[in-house]
Amino acid sequence: MTVVNALSLGDEGIVVADEQSSNQLRKYNVAQKLHLLNDSFIYGGSGVSDQIQEVYTMIAGELTKAKEQKDDIPLEEVYRIAKGVLTNHHNSLKNEVLAMNLGISLDDLLTGVHLRTGRPLHESAMAAGRKILQSIDEQCAMSILLSGLQDGKFNIYQINTNNGGSCLSRPYGSIGSGADESDKVLSGYVESLPREKREAIDKKEGVVKIIQATNASSSLNVGVGGSPSIAYVTKEKEIIIPTEQQSILASEIVKGLTNGLLDKDFAEDAVFRLVFNTQVEQVEDEMKKAAKDWPKLNRILRGYKS
Repeated sequence: MTVVNALSLGDEGIVVADEQSSNQLRKYNVAQKLHLLNDSFIYGGSGVSDQIQEVYTMIAGELTKAKEQKDDIPLEEVYRIAKGVLTNHHNSLKNEVLAMNLGISLDDLLTGVHLRTGRPLHESAMAAGRKILQSIDEQCAMSILLSGLQDGKFNIYQINTNNGGSCLSRPYGSIGSGADESDKVLSGYVESLPREKREAIDKKEGVVKIIQATNASSSLNVGVGGSPSIAYVTKEKEIIIPTEQQSILASEIVKGLTNGLLDKDFAEDAVFRLVFNTQVEQVEDEMKKAAKDWPKLNRILRGYKS
């Protein structure tokens, strides 16, 4: 249960994720869903938390091997590596579960022949195997947003276990159980822009919108919540990661804007400065002074209805 959002600002970009993970009984606000690859690109994953971490570690290992051959590895090549790793990991999982439950391999099921004995598989074994594969595809589905600069432009690649992957043609991407609500915010925003501005979205406005999208998913979607994680990629390929406290305050300022208690200009400027490491205490004091009704905003941020 997750939301990971990425937004291209032309020659820069931003990625925001929640931190909540869950199982059948509990939820945990401890998941780190954004990771760096090659110190240049941002990896965000949705799915079973342990498996997403495992896939990340495997991709990082493959990149280390690739760097032994050449120093500069472009985003497109990282995407191909990541897609291959995710596919192999998912098929390996299917292979293991089939072996443990039916004593057959994925190749056995796909060919209909038990390769060690050369005998055809019984239809009951085939049916049970197909049921296992369906269960794995449903319960262990994984998605990845891979983003960073490529030829001077912030590009976003989406990869998943259902249909492979691609480089997104729209300037944003969203994955996870919260993707539908985030998509409403981001698609509505992008559609409101003139065509010529969609390739170079205003940076301050874009940062606020992607946090607003993440807030919307946290409010409405099951399994999305906790403190947001933010990663910003500059045109110099520097990746800026605000502290948890800066990210929380940025989210709160956007909530103030959404509730009509902070002006747009103040919110955009304050959030952008937080992302670029302005002290929390300074911006918090400014927020209190800028609020149209600070007691009301304070109540909303503490969970009261008004």
